[in-house]
Amino acid sequence: MSVPLHRHVNGLVGNLAAEHGELDLISRRVDCSADAYEGILETFERFGIIGGAGIRVRRDDRLLVVQYTGSDGWVDPGDHRHLGETYRECAKRSVTEATGIEATIDGLSQIHLIYMDDWTDREPIPNPYLSFHGRYRSGTTRSGRGVRSVQWMSDLSDEVLLYNELKEHPLGE
Repeated sequence: MSVPLHRHVNGLVGNLAAEHGELDLISRRVDCSADAYEGILETFERFGIIGGAGIRVRRDDRLLVVQYTGSDGWVDPGDHRHLGETYRECAKRSVTEATGIEATIDGLSQIHLIYMDDWTDREPIPNPYLSFHGRYRSGTTRSGRGVRSVQWMSDLSDEVLLYNELKEHPLGE
C-alpha cells in the first residue's frame, strides 16, 4: 500500500469538497493487471500524477457519450492526466481528442474513486477520476483514437447507463 498516494487522494477529495461543497463521491473496485497497478504507483511516485478527468457535455437536452474500444458501455469522454496537466485541462483535452468537440466546464459533477485491484494480495490503490459538467462550445463529432463510437444521447434518463462499464474506461489500464 502506498501511504503517500492514499494521503494525496484523501487531500484531493477534501480540497474539492471544501471548494465545491457537497459532491457525489462514487467508490468502486476495478480489476487491473499487475503492470497497470505498478504503472499507476510509478507515475505517482515519479511525477506526482494520478487519475484523470472528463466532462458530461450537454447540448440542449442531449448528453455526449462515447464507447471506447474494448468496452460495451457508454461513458462520458475522459482520459488519464498528462504530466503538468490539471484535472480541468485533462477534461477539456480528453473530450476534444475523443470526440472532436470543445466544451466549457461549468463545475464539478462527481468524483469517482476507482480502486485498482490486481491479482496479487496488495491493497487496492485509489485512482481518482473527476467528472465535470459542461456545455457544448464548438466542433463536429468524430471518433478519436481508442474510441469506437460517439453519439449525443437524447434521453437523459439513460444516464444511469454511464459508468456501468467503467472497468474498460481508459483509467482501467
